[in-house]
Amino acid sequence: MPVATPILLGGLGDRTSKVARDLFEPLGLEPVQGTGAGSATDPDAPKHYVNGGAIGVQLVTGDISAMGLGTVTRVEGDKLVAFGHPMMNGGIGAMPTAVARVLWILATQARSFKLGEAVRPLGALVNDRQAAIVVDAKSHAPSFPATVDIVGVEGAPHTHWSFTIAHDKFMSPSFVALAVGSAFESTTSERRDVTWRATTDITLTGFGNLKIEDGGVAVGGTPDADDWSRSRAVQAIGSILNNGWQSAQVEKVHTKVEVRFARESVRLRGVDALAEVIDAGQPATLRLHLVPFAGPEEQKIIEVPIPRELAGKEVDIELSPGYAESPELPAPEKLADLIANLPRRFYPIDSVVASIKLAEHGVAFQGQVANRLPPGALDMLRPASDTKAPEPFVSYLRTAIPIHRLLEGKDHVKVRIRPVLR
Repeated sequence: MPVATPILLGGLGDRTSKVARDLFEPLGLEPVQGTGAGSATDPDAPKHYVNGGAIGVQLVTGDISAMGLGTVTRVEGDKLVAFGHPMMNGGIGAMPTAVARVLWILATQARSFKLGEAVRPLGALVNDRQAAIVVDAKSHAPSFPATVDIVGVEGAPHTHWSFTIAHDKFMSPSFVALAVGSAFESTTSERRDVTWRATTDITLTGFGNLKIEDGGVAVGGTPDADDWSRSRAVQAIGSILNNGWQSAQVEKVHTKVEVRFARESVRLRGVDALAEVIDAGQPATLRLHLVPFAGPEEQKIIEVPIPRELAGKEVDIELSPGYAESPELPAPEKLADLIANLPRRFYPIDSVVASIKLAEHGVAFQGQVANRLPPGALDMLRPASDTKAPEPFVSYLRTAIPIHRLLEGKDHVKVRIRPVLR
């Protein structure tokens, strides 16, 4: 049976620890609740690795910690082999390592493992193979700071959280999810309805700052690391680090979460057109019937622009939540395109999107989008001897209208446009 590497988790709650087990156990890691979090250096700690000593691979440090703990097999100069088995069998890599101290050993045939702590950061894991891990004491592994600020929780003793996360294209997104989920669990772990909105600033080397917005309504409990692992911010980090064009470096991640203990969502019960027939070029005025969780029905009047060229036609307007719709974007052809697309992939989560299907088609090609093409233009743009052609799509006219609450449900209404008499 393959030996699993214990990952000592410190500072994580029970819900976040369960998510960590679900994420790491398939990789050959065995998360266990271990010593406390932190990244302080013991001034009396050894300054070099020694044969038979303890070594830790630091995945996360700070207000929470995640560290793989093992034994140094042999030291030769500045390099050493350790563990006597793989950590994840990931081959060449770069993860921070540290001189560690064993605090306690659970000696049992059923499940034997050590509890310990990092006492001096030193070197980096540079190779992870079947027989052992290889560590270079002179190497430096990349990492990035991540901070979380939680606003709106009265009386919380700790609302600012700080972490340092190992820079790994496969595991860093999961570490970010665990860090934010742990901050959520420790600060707002209650069985009340919660409406939350989060803004994540991702700073990338050579590409500046990227801002991603998330939000939602958690019914009967606050969101956890599993919810955050499906957020737009974590998906954005994963997409950037695993892009197919060039290596990307995350410099820092900052997340600000605003929490309100209320169910700020409404259900779309119906929609009325205040005028069934309108003039060409005039907007359609609609009345939305919105039902909150507790309280009487509310009504909201919105205006949807209608193109003048739809004169004489009947228009079907579909209304849906902003978080459920995506605008047409060109397929990225380089990392810069991917980064530019990420903030535009979704409409604001607290909006209603009015969509009108048009008879024309649009195309996306080389970073550009043409939403509406005249008849016959698509055939002219489709090359006969080249497979690298524009990507066609059905054209929609979409308008995002803020309602400042999350919308549930969809509906549609029809209006007729008067013909233009000449």
